[in-house]
Amino acid sequence: MTLGSAGEIAHHYRRHFHQFLDYLTIDPSAPNPLDQVGDGEPALRDAMRRAGIAGLTRDELLEKRDNYVARLDAGEKPYSSKLYKSGWLNDDGDMIDSQTGEVIPFVPARSAN
Repeated sequence: MTLGSAGEIAHHYRRHFHQFLDYLTIDPSAPNPLDQVGDGEPALRDAMRRAGIAGLTRDELLEKRDNYVARLDAGEKPYSSKLYKSGWLNDDGDMIDSQTGEVIPFVPARSAN
């Protein structure tokens, strides 16, 4: 996968798709917000469809939701990606992973001024 390519961008949206699948348990008629990603960008739109996260029928969405929920019910952890981490800063300025409690290596953003 080429850095900055439509395929890479589509991969980043996979996390949002799994959040949407979870939301479909609350509102099964909710529209897939990822269908709007790539409007005016055919390469991105096509990459999202090839990734199976956009351009799906309602039946396909509900089937993916049911499969995802069944995997969660069977003990599988929710979708996660090494591309995304969340946490908090401790008193020493270390970023702590919210799921594991381990230190996340990161470079804090600083002002250019």
